[in-house]
Amino acid sequence: MSENVKELYTKNSKIFIGLYIFFIFGAAMGDYKVLNVALGAIPKVISAGALGLAALYVLWSGNFKNFKALFRFGILFSLVIIGMIFCSLFIWILDLQSFAYIFKGISKISYQLLNIAIVCSAVYLFEEKAAKYTFFGIAAANFAIIGLGAATTGIGGAIKDMIANITSFGDNDVITNSTFIRAIEIHDITFVMGVFLIYFLFFCPGERFRYLYAGIALFLFFAGLKRIAFLSLALGIAFAFFCKLLAARNQRRILVVTALLIVAFCYFYIYIIQKGIFTQFLMDHDIELNGREKIYDYISNFYEVKPSYRGKGYEFCVQLLKSMKGTKDQVVSITAVHNDILKMYVEMGFWGFLGWILIYYVFQTHWYISRCGEKVAVCFMAINVYMLITYMTDNTMFYYWSSMVIRMIPMSFFFDPVKEVPLRHTNRLQMNPIQKWRYNKRTRDRLQRVKPRMSAPSRENDLFI
Repeated sequence: MSENVKELYTKNSKIFIGLYIFFIFGAAMGDYKVLNVALGAIPKVISAGALGLAALYVLWSGNFKNFKALFRFGILFSLVIIGMIFCSLFIWILDLQSFAYIFKGISKISYQLLNIAIVCSAVYLFEEKAAKYTFFGIAAANFAIIGLGAATTGIGGAIKDMIANITSFGDNDVITNSTFIRAIEIHDITFVMGVFLIYFLFFCPGERFRYLYAGIALFLFFAGLKRIAFLSLALGIAFAFFCKLLAARNQRRILVVTALLIVAFCYFYIYIIQKGIFTQFLMDHDIELNGREKIYDYISNFYEVKPSYRGKGYEFCVQLLKSMKGTKDQVVSITAVHNDILKMYVEMGFWGFLGWILIYYVFQTHWYISRCGEKVAVCFMAINVYMLITYMTDNTMFYYWSSMVIRMIPMSFFFDPVKEVPLRHTNRLQMNPIQKWRYNKRTRDRLQRVKPRMSAPSRENDLFI
């Protein structure tokens, strides 16, 4: 076989890279409001082209070397989704729900398994570069959506509206009166840009243009401007920065303590919502809730914070809000809870919620530490600290791109052979104080780190034909 033909079927092939970015771009364009209203989630199917590329590569190359690691990641991610399905099935059967109701509920969450398959396919194809190429596709779509929005108001008007939105910190009146801002208000992609910003700043040391990509992510993050995301981003960056200062043993301790604190915090958070303390605190400080307080108050009639509460099953909250539309019980016009922590508790029940949160935060943290090492575990926890705050007041937990990226980034970092920026000098006499501190920290890390049970395969993209 000629070298040109071989190059076509390698992971570094420009054709494969271009096709993958095009698939992600096409799927992300579905978030443009005009297309979203007309087509719904249908454009997301385009991203499944990554499955076809992976299948094509396997058939032509016979390269299965990453399958063992990818299979383990796939099982880890699927465990959360399958657990939610079985928990909901148990609740639905006890409640004697109809088969149609059960089928609809399962179908609403099963698409996440396709999302997991796409993530594994992308990482199989591009290893440590999968997250970067995904960023290219999503960012290109975001810029295209901004361009389409600017076409309605003109570039001058678009810039003026964007500046007004940023300086007013997302004031509702500015958003309501601006066609351009409403057009580029893409919730899922905006939250994802925060994840990419953390990734490029802290977990992409081998990428030459990481600060450029971080700048692009920051610009798009400001363009979408979700107020809660600023607090989330600050906490995510602070956590990543703090963990980077610690040696391996202390990183493990902080990761485990953080995971356990998240479990306790989530139950405390549910409690203060049910008692109305949370919303009252925000209203006392003139923080606009956009009707969330009415939703939380209404839903509080359907759950209790005690061990005997068994839950209502997945998608109960959405169905509840839909059922009251057009009736005297309608409190708001939207049908989303805008609080994934509350939604999970109401639907999974006291023990189902505990099982979910233990698997998601505690078990996965331990899994990343033992299987992938402390550095990858810090990456996992940093982006999930960022996402946790968004779960408190939004619906980001099962957003398509958010779900994809928070799974893909730790995987990409695991496959990255460069986990730290190389030291300029190896001779201590030539080092400045900061370089000496880094050198000493890395020396301690080598002594303290736990040897991962999984090792990232070679970065070589050999072709086996």
